Amino acid sequence: MASTSKTAESECDSPTVEASQACPEKRASRASARALLAGATPREVLARLIAGDPLELRARVASGLASEALFLDPDRAFLRTAAHVARFAPRYRGQPELDAWLDARVQAALRELAEEEREQSAHGRAAPTALAELAGKLKLEPAALARACVALNGCERLERRAFRALVIEAREIDVAARELGSTPSETGRAARRALEAALAALGQGSAE
Repeated sequence: MASTSKTAESECDSPTVEASQACPEKRASRASARALLAGATPREVLARLIAGDPLELRARVASGLASEALFLDPDRAFLRTAAHVARFAPRYRGQPELDAWLDARVQAALRELAEEEREQSAHGRAAPTALAELAGKLKLEPAALARACVALNGCERLERRAFRALVIEAREIDVAARELGSTPSETGRAARRALEAALAALGQGSAE
């Protein structure tokens, strides 16, 4: 019986299984998730999404921030993503697959939030509370740290990812290069360009 159960589980996880042939548990889960998005106003959907995070948007946001190496407040990113999902929920008709649709909402929310923070920094608005707390721990001015994050978010994707791998995570350059699909020398140069952008942003306040 145990062997049969494991076989069934592996068949459920197989990417070759059509959606119509998916396991009952997965079909039920998808139906439940779609039900959260249906038959309600965007405000009602938003309330559902925030209460207990039934679609696990926080995990999706964390994955999106990591894969894109974006320096954004995870809480703000979660709330912005939930708002995006709620806003577009009435238009969702089951295509594309829910996971892909949710991931697209995450990416849109992160891009929007990064652009919004760039504009706020350009106008000298106060840094987000979470960023202000981090700035205190790093002994930096919140506005300076906000500028550095904006500068990093404005770098090319490879530059951001290389910076995260080598500077933030202190990864071995050969390992990071393989994971990024780059050469060690290019990975190092990319990380340095991002670092220089962040340092230049940190120094803007004293230069003004």
